[in-house]
Amino acid sequence: MHTIFFVLSMLVVVIMANVVFRHYGKIPLPIYLIAFGVILTVFPLFRSFTLDPSLFILAVIAPLLYNEAQSASRYWIGRGAINIFSLSIALVIVTVIIVGVLLHTVFTFIPLVLAITLCAIVTPTDAAAVSTLTPKTEEYQIPQIIMQNESLFNDASGIVIFDLALSVFITSEFSFNHAMSIFLIQFIGGLALGTIFGFVVRSILRLLINLSDDTPFIMVSVELMVPFLVYFIGEELNLSGILAVVAAGLVQGSERDNLGLVSSRMQLVRANVWEIVEEALSGGVFVLLGVSLPLVVKQIMAQRTTLIWLLILAGVVLYFAKLILRLLWTRYLVWMHLESKHRWTDSWIMAFSGVSGTISLSLAFLLPETINGQPFVYRPMLVFIATVVILLSIGFASVLLPKITKGSQQAEPDNSEHWLIKMIIAGIHEIRDDNDHPAEASIVVDTISQQLLRRHFNNSHLQRKILNEADYAERTAIRELYDQQKISSTELSNYTRFLDLSMFTMRGNFLHNLFLRIKFGIHIRRRRDLSVGQSMLLTSPLISEQLYWQRVFMLNGNDIHPVESVGFEAAMAAIEPFRSHKAGPELHAIQRFYRQRHRRLGFPTPSNEVIYQLFLQAFHAEYEFFQQALSSGDLPAEIAEQLQQHIIYDEMAYLQKRTSFMD
Repeated sequence: MHTIFFVLSMLVVVIMANVVFRHYGKIPLPIYLIAFGVILTVFPLFRSFTLDPSLFILAVIAPLLYNEAQSASRYWIGRGAINIFSLSIALVIVTVIIVGVLLHTVFTFIPLVLAITLCAIVTPTDAAAVSTLTPKTEEYQIPQIIMQNESLFNDASGIVIFDLALSVFITSEFSFNHAMSIFLIQFIGGLALGTIFGFVVRSILRLLINLSDDTPFIMVSVELMVPFLVYFIGEELNLSGILAVVAAGLVQGSERDNLGLVSSRMQLVRANVWEIVEEALSGGVFVLLGVSLPLVVKQIMAQRTTLIWLLILAGVVLYFAKLILRLLWTRYLVWMHLESKHRWTDSWIMAFSGVSGTISLSLAFLLPETINGQPFVYRPMLVFIATVVILLSIGFASVLLPKITKGSQQAEPDNSEHWLIKMIIAGIHEIRDDNDHPAEASIVVDTISQQLLRRHFNNSHLQRKILNEADYAERTAIRELYDQQKISSTELSNYTRFLDLSMFTMRGNFLHNLFLRIKFGIHIRRRRDLSVGQSMLLTSPLISEQLYWQRVFMLNGNDIHPVESVGFEAAMAAIEPFRSHKAGPELHAIQRFYRQRHRRLGFPTPSNEVIYQLFLQAFHAEYEFFQQALSSGDLPAEIAEQLQQHIIYDEMAYLQKRTSFMD
């Protein structure tokens, strides 16, 4: 039970950190995650948690690398094979040797093998962090693509060197020839195993598609199992399970590209599932760092009070040594594909983009608590130094990368929202004046227009004020009908009671509305039959009241529709001045209430088929709007893609719940 609560608490914290980051994005997300993790240590459950390294690499690192591999661009990997070898293998080996020796020379209390291990920990770069921190620009597209391809393979190189160095420290034995043979066997063997496994899985998935068994549950479940299975098999065969995972991900990624529009629903579900898995796991790793950081600091302080400042200095030296070496390497030993007019700027971008993130943190957690039955006293120091490097790399990248690429940024972030609003309005205008199907058009307009107010808070006081204005105007109009002898006293009394109950319901709470559901269900069941009463019990009180009073008017030989129409027109006219009071969400809520009531009491039951046709007509109008804007050159292609995605998601949401739009 404690484990379940621990995992759920971690997930809640990851969600909270993401919400805060969306509103206060000047601070990088990992900082929020670490801070929330530190806060969690207030609770006893999080003060002394233990982590199984083998389980961690299987449950966290393997799926993260698999998803990273299958999302990589095969085109750019093929074009950038030389750079991948240069950055992901050669630079990793050179960095762990040169910087490791430098670190051991300056800080002699860190053994050479552990200094190399530490360099292997911080060498992998975080593609997700790089893409988040670096603004997307055409001018610097090439260095950004190079960084994304590098991060995929240097993860595997760093993990292999980490395993080798840690093994040397534990066994106290080292042979260059033996180490190189193990490196090559694990490297090549892992890639071969992953490639074979990937083709086997690809054949299985193709067979399922040919048999029409390509449901999201079956296909995505098979994919989710792949990284765990291939890693387990690789480790059992003494090969690099991580490289096997990367190779399997690359093969599966190529299959995803070949699918095109085949099994499109499955592909959308798969992308969404992997996005959730990646964000949850990546966020959880940084929360774990925050949870473990107080204990790590406590263990360091227990050894020597001043040691922590020395470790901070070691982290600073390690980061800048790695940065300088990376800057020079990317300047002189990286092929840029295309001639660049700002070669040093490209190198600075690639240097600062070497952000240590999720994989580095994961490797730090893989350091054993004990070695040969004895506490591993260096573990807290190595974890702390790695944390310093991670924070420095994220901090410098978040501050400097946007400044370096500032001059070439494209459309403003708010511009997409502006175009989205214009597109939605175009769809509304297309069907608003449909006189042939007013009830159905009203339903579609109300549904689509809700999107215009999706990011606004509702002011309950203002909404109540608008409702009171509308109610007063309607009552006045109905009283005038009575004074002009156009309705009887019975009609006036019944309609007034109808308005009283409607207003009471609109202002009521959950318990009150539940009571009204039961009341109307029982009352109408007495007059009709059991099935109708049950339907009323599960129907909104507002709808129940409207249907009930419509029946009361009919039993008295009257028609509620003419009376309601006069009240509707008076209410809508009374609240029209609120358009100039910035009362968008509140005004829309009241207008929608009156339009729905008017539709139920004054029009026949809406046709689901007509609603379907009107939705298609609205979506088509939205497509035409952004296509014309794109053709005229007014709309950037990047924003056009966002608008197209918005329409597609709207269409999918509508198709999944068609019957819910029937009022």
